[in-house]
Amino acid sequence: METPGGKERKRGIRMTGSAYQAWLNKDREWIGAYCSRTRKSSLTKVVPLTLLLTALVLGGMGLLNGGGVSGLVTGVIGGLVFGLVICGIYLAILMPSLSPARYTRKLEQSVRELSMDETERELLGTEMLAALEDDKGVVSYQMTGPNSKGTPARVILTPHYILQEGSTPYAVLIRLSDIAEIRTGSERKIATTHGGSSKTHHYFTLYSIGFYRKDRFERGLEGNDLPDSAMGFFQEELRNDVVKRMRDGGLRVTSAE
Repeated sequence: METPGGKERKRGIRMTGSAYQAWLNKDREWIGAYCSRTRKSSLTKVVPLTLLLTALVLGGMGLLNGGGVSGLVTGVIGGLVFGLVICGIYLAILMPSLSPARYTRKLEQSVRELSMDETERELLGTEMLAALEDDKGVVSYQMTGPNSKGTPARVILTPHYILQEGSTPYAVLIRLSDIAEIRTGSERKIATTHGGSSKTHHYFTLYSIGFYRKDRFERGLEGNDLPDSAMGFFQEELRNDVVKRMRDGGLRVTSAE
């Protein structure tokens, strides 16, 4: 936004026309495409099917209980009303979570955690845009593990940064100049999914890339403690692909497995 004097106004860490802002906008378009597809699927598939199911179930109950045609009609109307209530609650929960701005805020938070000044944010934006344009430094995939819904994810490698987004947490941003050591690892985990009145336990292996900061000893941490930051993958092949690209870029990655 411009002031009457023609100077640009800053809000937080955003700057109109900057490489950093251009990167955020491009990233918002990327996750926005997923949000749009999910909203469309919910409105054109989930909602109609829910209304149909509730109308059929309650209509059938009205007919089987001896209500005849009148009971059928009453049941169908009641089913539609009940279905609308369910769909309303579903959409009220779903729609706010599908706002691209929500994901952009999480990405910006990962930048703030590194205490970048304006110059470094511009460098970050420039390198991210270049990597996305070239595509050689981008590993794109879908989340397919327990409690994931096939959401898009990717790892972006640049000369000075590595970003994983779309996983949990949503954004993990690494400034390579902070890192003393990078190690791969794996860990057996358990996740629980719920379906109706039942729950299912899923046992799986999480494959990781751990990043150990140069200042960890100053902070009272030992080399064998948990990494300062980590990126997790459900597929070992995917993790190994990212590691290969890191090594091809000149990074030293050791194995703790």
